[in-house]
Amino acid sequence: MSKENVEGVRRAFDAYLGGDIEEALASLDPEIVFEPAHEGPVRGRDAVRASLERWQAPWAGHELIFEEAIDAGDYVIQPILFRGRERGSGIEVESRFYEVFTIQDGRAVRWQEFSDRSEALESAGLSE
Repeated sequence: MSKENVEGVRRAFDAYLGGDIEEALASLDPEIVFEPAHEGPVRGRDAVRASLERWQAPWAGHELIFEEAIDAGDYVIQPILFRGRERGSGIEVESRFYEVFTIQDGRAVRWQEFSDRSEALESAGLSE
């Protein structure tokens, strides 16, 4: 089942990058708990959509680069390279973050973001 979990997360990410937020959100459980790095946890697809919109607002342009998928059974860890230019200042930023998806019955029920790889791995029961 974990191969399907990885493929499902990847399809959702590709849909998001392609601008199809509805398809990306459809892969999430309706009661998903999203724990983004930029704010406190939110629950449900509409709350995820609003959180993503708040996150995108300060960027004049940005790029998210999928680096790999780490298969951890019921968890999928997805390191992402972010590059962006802040709208107001024009400052360019590059950072890496780690998304951890908890999958049940083919849908993400929890989505966590970490700035530290070891914390992301630990949340999925793995270690370096």
